[in-house]
Formats: sequence, structure tokens, C-alpha cells
Amino acid sequence: MLEINGHTQQIGIIGYPVDHSFSPAMHNFISSAVHNNFIYSAYCIPPERLGGAIDAMRALGIKGLNVTAPHKVEVMKYLDEVNDTARELGSVNTVVNRNGRLVGYNTDADGFCMSLEKEGITIKGSKILIIGAGGVTRPVLIRLIDNGASSVTVLNRTREKAVSLAKDILTVKNFNINTNANTLDFDIVINTTSAGMEPQEDKLPTDSISEISDLSFINKNTSVIDMIYNPDETLFLKEAKARGAKTMNGLGMLIYQGIIAYELFTDTVLPDDMGERIKKEVFSQ
Repeated sequence: MLEINGHTQQIGIIGYPVDHSFSPAMHNFISSAVHNNFIYSAYCIPPERLGGAIDAMRALGIKGLNVTAPHKVEVMKYLDEVNDTARELGSVNTVVNRNGRLVGYNTDADGFCMSLEKEGITIKGSKILIIGAGGVTRPVLIRLIDNGASSVTVLNRTREKAVSLAKDILTVKNFNINTNANTLDFDIVINTTSAGMEPQEDKLPTDSISEISDLSFINKNTSVIDMIYNPDETLFLKEAKARGAKTMNGLGMLIYQGIIAYELFTDTVLPDDMGERIKKEVFSQ
């Protein structure tokens, strides 16, 4: 149990809205588990007050802040430094206060890849399909390339958006992204869209993809990941599981990006089993 006293240090999350966040429960559990004197809070910050919130971080000596939508890009201009990884990925989700100097990091993509590794899903040499070309896709895509994906296909409802992303990745990583599904042969399939989440519980992410008429390309040799974690099992994951695929929701990404951020905030090396402990104790899974 956390004991708040005059030595307690503050960490937290900013976003708009942010009342739905699971991060306070997760980070406060970590502090309690490892007996760190940190307390984690959620701050609802509208876009026009973002600069003031970052000033308050300095003034109050807040040790670290996670940053969620819609601030992940805009926050970068208020920081003293953005590390090379976050700059390459194009967004910041973690700000660390190092004696008044604010440094931005991105733990999302590393957390995603770590969650795959923990589930025994091999990225290196894999043929990967990503459905959706929204904001979360770019950093994850870059990290998949860095981890040795042999090919990546991005399919989006609006093909122009996928093409634009592919051009960007070619410039940044010198890696060719496919934006046409000439052959539906993939080891890993990832949904980054909101299809399957309320109020679209009865939707599949492939419903809006003209190149995919059904899910017959998913089989027992496929790993299917949905970045949605509420509900625990989307219609997409249910259908994939019925075809024998290994399935995984987005909870692992949430947990492992949080673990990486917590270690940055507190200069703590957490136990290897912390992810599993969070799943069990915080999310009852």
C-alpha cells in the first residue's frame, strides 16, 4: 500500500480526455509492489492549456508525465530535448524531468514489440500486415522494421493515406511498404483501427478494405494482434481464434510501454515478471 508523505514524488498522465485511463492503477500498483515513494495521477488538459501544464511540471517538480491524445506531437515543442528515437517516430508519450530539464521519449512502439516478444511472436523474418494507417501505425511500423520484419503491407480504407505513409517510411528507413494486397500470405496481422471497439463492436477491420473479401488468409500459422484492449476480445480476434490463429489484444502494449516509462521516470529496474503481475493484479487476467 502506498504511503503518501513529505518525500512522495509525483508522476502522472496528461490527455484530453483522460478519465478513461488505466495508467494510474497500473503505475500506482508498480510503486506499491516495489516500495517506491511515487504517486501517479491523471490530469485532463485541453489543447490550449498544454504549454501551461508543461510549465507546471517544471514549477512543481513533477518527475514524469505520460502523454496521450491529443498531445503526443504538440508537446514536443515545449520540451528541452526529444531523444533520437522519439524524434524518428514523430511523437512523444513520455516526458522525464531531469533536474528541471524536460526530455521526451516514445515508449509505445517498444512496448508493442516487447508485448509480442513476451507472447512468443517473432518479428524477425516475418511477413506482416497492418490494417489501418492512423497515428499509432507509423511508430509501430518503424519499430517492426528495426526488429527485422521481412515485409510489411499496410492496407487502409483510404489507400492514399497508406501510400503517403509508405513514402514517408521509404524516406526515413529506406524500406518499401506494400500498399496493395497482391498475395494474402502473412505471419502476423495487426489491427490498428477502432473497428471492434464501442460503438463498432460488430465490425471487422477488414470490412472497409476492398482487397480482403474474407478472413480465409488467417490460419493456425498466423498471429493476429488487435491494438484494442476494451473489449478483451474483439470480433476480429474471435474470428481469428476460430480459424486456429494465435491471438492477442492491445493490453500487452499498454502494460509494457508503461513499464518502460516507469523505469525512465524513477530510475528503477523492474523485475522481469512485472508485466505478468500487472495483468493478474490490475487487470485480473
